[in-house]
Amino acid sequence: MKDRTREAVMNLMGGTIKGMLAFDLFGGSGVLAFESISRGASRAVIWEILRQGATTIERIASELGIRDQVLVLPTDVFRWTEDIGENLQKIGIPTSAKPDEATSPPPPWMIFCCPPYAFWESEGAALMTLVSTWYEASPKGSLIAVELEAKTPDHALPSGPDWDIRIYSPAKIAIAEKE
Repeated sequence: MKDRTREAVMNLMGGTIKGMLAFDLFGGSGVLAFESISRGASRAVIWEILRQGATTIERIASELGIRDQVLVLPTDVFRWTEDIGENLQKIGIPTSAKPDEATSPPPPWMIFCCPPYAFWESEGAALMTLVSTWYEASPKGSLIAVELEAKTPDHALPSGPDWDIRIYSPAKIAIAEKE
């Protein structure tokens, strides 16, 4: 995600990130997760399939003094998401409060899905499933931000969520809130 697009997305979120759990499904540099923590997210989980990239993200998190708030998973987010409920439990992420428990509901999530643009053509169906799965798994009040190339048709996004779509050429950002 380009700097000006990232800044626009973060400004759209305003103060809503405070206390949320941030998830960066295609980590890259990890900057979306780092920015989320700087804006008050309690914790961030980043998927970066390239081991060298994952190591770099961990190093930067340490340099920023937020290593204890960042979990980097050097794995394929598509495969990891196939067992999302079980995998979230393994990394200590609560997915819901049971109705009979006197616990508060889990905090909302901020989910960033910014895959390489070419994936929308080569992995379109898988991306639609990925976005839908994360949206469905997220607690009420969660936000999901998806980056697409501006020329990618809106129907590449899964139906269901009420998408707020904005163009930041060459990108298109779609944001939805879990009701």
